[in-house]
Amino acid sequence: MVRYLSIASILTFAGILSCVKPYEFDPQNFDKILVIEAQISDAEGPYEANISFTYPLDTVLNETINNATVWIEDEDGTEIRYSFVENGVYQTPASFRGIVNHLYSLHVAIGEDEYISEPELLRAAPTIDTIYGQYVQKASEVNNQFSGGIQFFIDSEETDQSFFRYEWTEAYKIVTPYPASHYVLEDSSIVRMDTSLGVCYQEHFSNELIYGTRNNSTVNKMLEIPVRYVSEETQMLRTRYTIKVKQFAISEAAYLFYKQIDENNESGGSLFDQQSGAVVGNIAHATDPSQPVIGFFEAAGVTEKRSFFNNRDLDERFDQSSFPYYCRAIESITTIPDSAYYYIDTFGGNIYYYSTFPQEVGIQSMACTDCTFYANNTPPSYWEE
Repeated sequence: MVRYLSIASILTFAGILSCVKPYEFDPQNFDKILVIEAQISDAEGPYEANISFTYPLDTVLNETINNATVWIEDEDGTEIRYSFVENGVYQTPASFRGIVNHLYSLHVAIGEDEYISEPELLRAAPTIDTIYGQYVQKASEVNNQFSGGIQFFIDSEETDQSFFRYEWTEAYKIVTPYPASHYVLEDSSIVRMDTSLGVCYQEHFSNELIYGTRNNSTVNKMLEIPVRYVSEETQMLRTRYTIKVKQFAISEAAYLFYKQIDENNESGGSLFDQQSGAVVGNIAHATDPSQPVIGFFEAAGVTEKRSFFNNRDLDERFDQSSFPYYCRAIESITTIPDSAYYYIDTFGGNIYYYSTFPQEVGIQSMACTDCTFYANNTPPSYWEE
């Protein structure tokens, strides 16, 4: 089972058994509560810890803690110190990476108060075997009807681990209908662009909580785990698309904590979003467990995989929406090079076509030739064609 964190009604959750005391929120009136969120894995660092206070539902205040001392301690007593970065964010050294089958605990000292997490075992994550897409229909994001899209799934290899969390990053290629290829100087010289303004790339990162378990499964692997849905109403799958999925092998306690956040959250995938209901974490005050604190320290092994997809390889039922800007051939201007500067200076746009015999240029509007005003025309370092 995999669940997505989404905007939901305030739910009351009674809490689960834990040696960390659950804190019950009053959604209309609650005190300022300390929130601590941190994760480490066996990949290269650095890793961050976020320390803040929760805030009432009718405010946007987010009070960060900037004077804490933060460190991790492993089962051998070795300490890894965090450095303060900004706005409640603390960071480990870049060289630090967790070790599989080692226990780690998080320590946070604020003035005379110290908060300690329960020890977390860093478990090895299984290899992601494949990422693949299937055509599905879901409720439209722009009207009351259903629309199609591609649901991306992952399958992973066999494992004795049972609980997992997922993150994704994606990028896609944008090609305008009339990619700009040349520019014109005041003396009417036509010069080829080194890099077209009409081919761009955009990147997105997951901001939803995706978690799952193979409990109650008849196989010892994670299969058909939905990690990302891309609607045909977007432009992401128009030409070429890539997604990288990270799979974290988390503890049962972490899984149950994320499940609580999912069931109680109103607005997103972070502990710093508006919360209501009882939330159980694995962090407590060192000497006074009655002091309320919410949050979780996660230690998890991680594996990752990247795959690329072309529009032509998608399910034939996938019906890509039109380019978001109105671009018709009849709107193009075809003229001689000597007039190009006048037309572009007067009406705007870019040259997308240039011929020396016969001498002529094609000019189209900015939106139909140039995507750099909303995306980057330098491909990401990992991009493959």
